[in-house]
Amino acid sequence: MLPTVRLTGFLLFCKAQFCPLLTVCLCFICSIWRGPNVNCTDSSGYTALHHAALNGHKDIVLKLLQYEASTNVADNKGYFPIHLAAWKGDVEIVKILIHHGPSHSRVNEQNNENETALHCAAQYGHSEVVAVLLEELTDPTIRNSKLETPLDLAALYGRLRVVKMIISAHPNLMSCNTRKHTPLHLAARNGHKAVVQVLLEAGMEVSCQTEKGSALHEAALFGKVDVVRVLLETGIDANIKDSLGRTVLDILKEHPSQKSLQIATLLQAPTLLSADYPTVIIDWLQV
Repeated sequence: MLPTVRLTGFLLFCKAQFCPLLTVCLCFICSIWRGPNVNCTDSSGYTALHHAALNGHKDIVLKLLQYEASTNVADNKGYFPIHLAAWKGDVEIVKILIHHGPSHSRVNEQNNENETALHCAAQYGHSEVVAVLLEELTDPTIRNSKLETPLDLAALYGRLRVVKMIISAHPNLMSCNTRKHTPLHLAARNGHKAVVQVLLEAGMEVSCQTEKGSALHEAALFGKVDVVRVLLETGIDANIKDSLGRTVLDILKEHPSQKSLQIATLLQAPTLLSADYPTVIIDWLQV
């Protein structure tokens, strides 16, 4: 969540919806505050450039850069102006911050949560911004404080187009995983069937494991029946165990519900062909 800030004086100009008169006033103020003073901050660490970038004021961003506003000042939470523009999905301002002014934005700058602008854009599905940042050689392997890459966030939130863009530009990310999670596990957990399919088609190993087991463990635990079907059809090993030695069926036993019954049925369907097999499943869940 981006901070709410108190604005006074000079900084208010860069928050407001601009009219020609305000623009003239800003130019006058900038001429007085040229250089280091144009980078003064409010109580949240926002400079005028932060406010202009966040609120989509392209002309004011350009004017501030003309008067030596720095793109490389972070607010109290480590956000640079490019983070805010990426978070809002403002591709034009992202381009301006990278290519204009005395200090071009460094695309791999990280905030206090170790997120780059690419993390911000990927999480919210801003594909145009993602495309620009990838062209500018943003490092997609950087992990935030939760060990998530931009691809992880895109998979977690179901940003299908962004997932396709990142794995197309950096297919090596398919094998760049941690014991905490993989993009496949994150997509499976939240039921993003299309993302799961794209990741598998791109070559991600269906039976890859983390400390929580396989993607099938995640999908089953969170009741994502459609994803369970996709994983089973792809040939995932249903007997994989998590770090506590539990199979998917063990997980379902611990969380009995209608969806658990449905998923257990899918898992055991090849072996339970007798006429009373629904009763067998119910008895099994009650063990």
